[in-house]
Amino acid sequence: MAVFPEKRFFVPEVIQTSQMDCGPASLKALLEGFGIAASYGRLREACQTSVDGTSIDTLEELMIQLGLEAEQIMLPADHVLLSESEALPAIIVVRLPNGLTHFVVAWSCHANWVQVMDPGAGRQWKTKQQFLRDLFLHRFPVPAEAWRDWAGSPGFLQPLQRRMRDLNLPEATITQLTDQALEDPGWRSLAALDAATRMAAAIIRAGGLESGEEAGRVIERSFLDNRTPPSLDDGTEPVLPIPALYWSVTPVVESYQVETAPEEVDDGPTEQLLLHGAVLVRVTGRRAEPSIDLDETIPEPAPLPPELAAILEEPPVNPVREVWRALGQDGLLTPAVLAVALFMATLAVTIQALLFQGALRLSRSLNQSDQYLTGVAALFIFLIVLLLLEWPIAATTQRLGRRLETRLRIAFLQKIPRLSDRYFHSRLTSDMTQRAYDLRQLRTLPSLGVDLLRLVFQLILTTIGVIILQPSSALLAVLATVTFVALSWLTNPILEERDLRLRSHTGALSRFYLDALLGLIPLRLHGAERAFRREHEGLLVEWIRAGQDFSLLSIALQGVNALLYTGFVVWITFSYIIQGGEVSGVLLLFYWALSLPLLGQRIAEVGQQYPTLRNRVVRILEPLGAPDEVETEPAAPAAVSEESTESEDAGAPSAGVKIELRDVAVQAGGHVILQGINLTLNSGDHLAIVGPSGAGKSSLVGLLLGWHKPAGGDCLVDGEPLRGPLLRQLRRQTAWVDPAVQLWNRSLLENLTYGNGSDPNASQSFALEAADLYDVVERLENGLQTPLGEGGGLVSGGEGQRVRLGRVMNRSGVRLVVLDEPFRGLDREKRRDLLTRVRRHWRDATLICITHDVGETQDFERVIVVEQGQIIEDGPPQALLRRNGSRYQALLKAEEAVQTGLWQSAAWRRLWLEEGRLTERDH
Repeated sequence: MAVFPEKRFFVPEVIQTSQMDCGPASLKALLEGFGIAASYGRLREACQTSVDGTSIDTLEELMIQLGLEAEQIMLPADHVLLSESEALPAIIVVRLPNGLTHFVVAWSCHANWVQVMDPGAGRQWKTKQQFLRDLFLHRFPVPAEAWRDWAGSPGFLQPLQRRMRDLNLPEATITQLTDQALEDPGWRSLAALDAATRMAAAIIRAGGLESGEEAGRVIERSFLDNRTPPSLDDGTEPVLPIPALYWSVTPVVESYQVETAPEEVDDGPTEQLLLHGAVLVRVTGRRAEPSIDLDETIPEPAPLPPELAAILEEPPVNPVREVWRALGQDGLLTPAVLAVALFMATLAVTIQALLFQGALRLSRSLNQSDQYLTGVAALFIFLIVLLLLEWPIAATTQRLGRRLETRLRIAFLQKIPRLSDRYFHSRLTSDMTQRAYDLRQLRTLPSLGVDLLRLVFQLILTTIGVIILQPSSALLAVLATVTFVALSWLTNPILEERDLRLRSHTGALSRFYLDALLGLIPLRLHGAERAFRREHEGLLVEWIRAGQDFSLLSIALQGVNALLYTGFVVWITFSYIIQGGEVSGVLLLFYWALSLPLLGQRIAEVGQQYPTLRNRVVRILEPLGAPDEVETEPAAPAAVSEESTESEDAGAPSAGVKIELRDVAVQAGGHVILQGINLTLNSGDHLAIVGPSGAGKSSLVGLLLGWHKPAGGDCLVDGEPLRGPLLRQLRRQTAWVDPAVQLWNRSLLENLTYGNGSDPNASQSFALEAADLYDVVERLENGLQTPLGEGGGLVSGGEGQRVRLGRVMNRSGVRLVVLDEPFRGLDREKRRDLLTRVRRHWRDATLICITHDVGETQDFERVIVVEQGQIIEDGPPQALLRRNGSRYQALLKAEEAVQTGLWQSAAWRRLWLEEGRLTERDH
């Protein structure tokens, strides 16, 4: 397939938001570098579901699928940066100071410098020694014959000869050594020449050897002494063994039998070598479309999976267009009138300078006192008009800012409920919080635009004034203005990149503050403060560096602009004086010429604020541009409209849903978490799910809640695929109880009615009685009006579970009930009582209960056992108990053994805590 080798000189910079995102960030940088637009958000989502973004094998497959010509290779470390290896650009594995591995993009090599895009730090220029020192050296067994074939190819010989030339070896010596190594059909001669060259280079760097002929003699002697394996027999001549450190391949201690196909003849053990080197995925360019041959039928390429197609299809965010669209909702008349008013105000400021110049001539032009008073009054009236003109400009600008912020806040809040669960799982909570917090800055966008437009008008009018006073300097004044505008335009992308790096680090850094606040007690209990500080310090250092880079670049650009404009001012003023200009015009010319650098500096300052606000707008608009959950897949053929859904929800409870799972498989992060799931639930069935932790029980019900999408198979509800509006409808008809369901820092009453659309003033007696909450209400200081604290922190874990249960008891039209450890934190008798109430209340609905209390499931009509992502047993509990070797039977016996043999043992002291009193009981 043909390849387009064109690529950018500077690698695009993409900053990761978490340590697990180095793979997607590196992949986006490579794609953008070759002109393939890719959505970073969609890449991260794909790496959270169907693909494993931490695997270099997966990254290679993604590159090929997304349009790059990529190949995973393993090279000796000193071959990576040589042009003869053709290894760059590439994604390569490096080792962090903490010992973990990390993906970076090695883009290009220039002289002694390597252009690297590190997702954790941005674009960097490192010396070759620094880059090679950070490489992660991998060991991988390869057949000796395969390595010998590759080592005899130009891909290995040309870099090897280049290394010998760098040591100033004569060409004749290089050719002789290479030919001697190639004469050996085995692997050891080429490996020995490679190791001898590497050892000689290390000795030269240490100052123990001179390059040239002396190095050539050492390499030749070492090569000849190590062409054959070392012998235990004493030789007549001393040998110069090469230390193992310098060998790129070494024999495996024990050769092992290579698996062969049945039809192949097994000739015995295959010699294996252990290859030492850097692992990378190199890219040679974009994959081109195959040439069209009318005489040849070319099969159509397989379509990309939906997750990968979304990466290429999502359009990039255009913040300027989106802001204009938001401002234009009130019509374009207001911005147009504002622009005209700004021009008039700027023109008045220019006229003001002319009036002040005329005021200096009043003593010669006006001879009577009434003329003086008239002139002063006219000047005063002009200033009043100028002030009255500024008042509506400021008021209109503030009104536009408030409306822009309000519209985007409303859009942001309306968008959040429509985003899929995978969208939030693929992003840090702290990063989303930072984006919502940055909404407050949007009100300054109209002010920034007004300031910039005013300064541009003033710069143009001032330039015209200078040209009128000094026509011979017209070209110079225009050149100064064009130079400044061009510099501002060209440097803005550089500032945007630096600022986006700073913003990304800020969003990632806020995660530590959020985690510290949420997990302060566990951090202290487990003594994790030092590890937490170390991780925080590493990111904090990168944030400081990003801030310093942005500040230094801004100051440097301001200095260059000030220097250029000062030079132009001096040039224009002296030209006017030398050409004999009027003395009265010198002051005005000097004022206008001197204002040019000041205007230029102010425009530069305003222009440097634009990248910051632009990046904030881009980060805010990214969630707004994400597809709604119902848009990610086509709607089910028989899906009902939302109006009919809402009418059904308002009605009386109907029969339960029918659920069919046909050979369903689920992936997360490229790993299979559920496979071969076949399950049918009829309307009104009550099912219990048991199994060890991590078996996939919650992931199984997550299919019905929309958390996961089947990677294979079908998930049907009432005979239709569960997607699009049907998923939204099912959620409205689902009662879900889980310890992870949020309790808000609002009153108990508001928590009970949240999400149910019920009147807060309506009677809550049924929910209070069904969830056994009367004792909780009596204990709270203000009863139903008592706030529960953040996350329900003012009530116990068991009480919080009962509040969650009371919330769903208020729901009407429930057809599916999902109970995932619903009564955690309650005693055994309370759990049984509440479960009985729940099953009685929703006896007509389809109910699924996940529990680790196996004994409670004996009252269910049906139980399934889930282990390692598969349903291993399914049937009535009594039938499973009678089955020999039943896993359900083993789980129940283990639970009973713990209850009778451990918890009821006399070795325990029994303390009873009730109503704040701690007492000891005998039994």
